[in-house]
Amino acid sequence: MEKSPVLEVKDLSIAFEKRVVNSLSFSVYPGQTTAIVGESGSGKTVSSMAFMGLLPASATIESGSFTELAKGVEISMVFQDPMSSLNPSMRVGKQVAEPLIIHKGLSDTEAKEKVLKLFKEVELPEPSKSFDKYPHELSGGQKQRIMIAMAIACDPKVLVADEPTTALDVTVEKTILDLLAHLQKERNLGVLFISHDLEVVNAIADFVVVMKTGDVVEQGACKEVFNNPRHSYTKELIASRPKRTTVESSSHSLIIEAKNVSLDYVEKRDLLGRVMKKFRAVKNVSLSIGKGERVGLVGESGSGKSSLGKLMMGMEKCTEGQVVWRGGEVSESSQSAFKKFAQPVFQDPFSALNPRLTINQALSEALKLSGSSKTVADLLQEVGIHPSDADKHPGSFSGGQRQRIVLARALAMEPEFLVLDESVAALDLRIQSEILDLLTHIQKSRSLAFLFISHDLSVIEAVCDRVLIMKDGEIVEEGVTENIFNNPQNSYTKELLNSRPGA
Repeated sequence: MEKSPVLEVKDLSIAFEKRVVNSLSFSVYPGQTTAIVGESGSGKTVSSMAFMGLLPASATIESGSFTELAKGVEISMVFQDPMSSLNPSMRVGKQVAEPLIIHKGLSDTEAKEKVLKLFKEVELPEPSKSFDKYPHELSGGQKQRIMIAMAIACDPKVLVADEPTTALDVTVEKTILDLLAHLQKERNLGVLFISHDLEVVNAIADFVVVMKTGDVVEQGACKEVFNNPRHSYTKELIASRPKRTTVESSSHSLIIEAKNVSLDYVEKRDLLGRVMKKFRAVKNVSLSIGKGERVGLVGESGSGKSSLGKLMMGMEKCTEGQVVWRGGEVSESSQSAFKKFAQPVFQDPFSALNPRLTINQALSEALKLSGSSKTVADLLQEVGIHPSDADKHPGSFSGGQRQRIVLARALAMEPEFLVLDESVAALDLRIQSEILDLLTHIQKSRSLAFLFISHDLSVIEAVCDRVLIMKDGEIVEEGVTENIFNNPQNSYTKELLNSRPGA
């Protein structure tokens, strides 16, 4: 006998000033996962907000229907960023207990007992200790487990998971996906999984709905859609997965080197300001990069990779060891020249740009500092932005366009070395692919050297010639990209590679 859907959506249309979702229809079944995939602005998240009763007052449901489920009881949600969803001033145990007290009428004692069982079910370490912790005392993966515990507390029929693993490292992502699959099986949950990560969707979903600017362009059994896509947009998304590019370097002459560098952060001082406790983020690391070379630095959160990147740019001072360039150590007297030589490209382009300055003002400022002969129009054309957009502010651009502008600002300094720290992590797959192609083109034309810092193995594999694997402040393995990915020697490297969706 065929199952009845626990959530059925029929011809749903949603509008703000204009229509953003157009005639959306799909079903979610008990014990199965339906995924909605699409880029930013496709309408996938706003649709889920409608089912949860979370649409803003400015939104209107113009037509269609969906199964009415009690919010927080029959249907619940796991959001992308647990830190912004959890109350930072409230202990996490109390936060999970709250819906049990409100919706289930449990006493404080009964609610705590239930929460501890939930913490055990979501495999949170030391449930009784975790109960009294604040969100900032937990790792990203642990916070997401708290959010899942809260979502399943009232035994829902449907769990809506909106990009629940996007911000997580690959190994943590795997544990969360495995946990969701286990809970789904044990509880016969219907899961609506919203994502732009095709690899994850292909690994976990039974059905998939592909959305583009509010319209469903294709839907069906997940394997069928991914193996035999019919619509050109679906084909385009699948083809956007990072592809390996090779760059013939004209020279591998050494341009920058870290020699046995270590970096300590102060964790605690006494009343007189004396250091009581230190944490060593980078431990005796050596790294050399040649002209035009693309080096990948891979590791999980807390591995020390971003700290090493800051040392390589002179943004942090070595506790031990030294960073050498052009035959000498980076010093106070050489800082100004070094800042032109080494430029950062950060993860969040919005916070990296002054919202009050036009793009013309921001780039002109950088060109003046560098003394470059290039113009603002030259830089914008180089990164694929039309020069007529120069007088706009950062808020007028999409995430991908802002990342191009941040890159243009770095190029204005005429650098020889770029440190790209998770610089495509926040972008949709297709936009990410475009930025990676742009980086490859610029790297060839300018003979730039890259240190590409990421936890995304597919990106590193696509754009880097050589890879270093970092764990707990140390380099545990390094080598040519093909060797690392095809024949890893270190157990941690093997664990990272085996954690990839579909691996």
